[in-house]
Amino acid sequence: MSNPKAYEPVDTIDVMRISQELIIKNRTAYKHLATDISPQQILDEIIPQLISLYKGHVVQIIQFENDLAYINLAVLFDDSYTLTMHQSKIGKSRKLMRAINDKYGSTTITIINCRYKDVHDPKKNSTHLYKARSGDVIWTRKETEHADE
Repeated sequence: MSNPKAYEPVDTIDVMRISQELIIKNRTAYKHLATDISPQQILDEIIPQLISLYKGHVVQIIQFENDLAYINLAVLFDDSYTLTMHQSKIGKSRKLMRAINDKYGSTTITIINCRYKDVHDPKKNSTHLYKARSGDVIWTRKETEHADE
């Protein structure tokens, strides 16, 4: 004997509203697909700028999955990168991020910053560290490159 399931009617207006919200949310992704802009093209544009901005302090750049943006990056710094340096450069980093988002769409890229040793220290935990740990390394500093600040 089976129990008949009771289904509630769906309001067509609600379905249309939800559909429109999803279209707006994903418009940037649709633009990327329509114009054949690959994530690699955007990465090729932003990574050299980040390395130039932070000079030799960047140890690695990691790309991680997240709903925040199309491309999510974690920039990992060495121990010589100080809070004072960070405070002087964070505005420039945000400006680079805004320039990419203005060019390709508002949710194209997000950038977070972490210390390399904190990401690799299992005793330390934070949302940023978890995101960096869950991603893939897409750039690593060569041993011959060092900070000049």
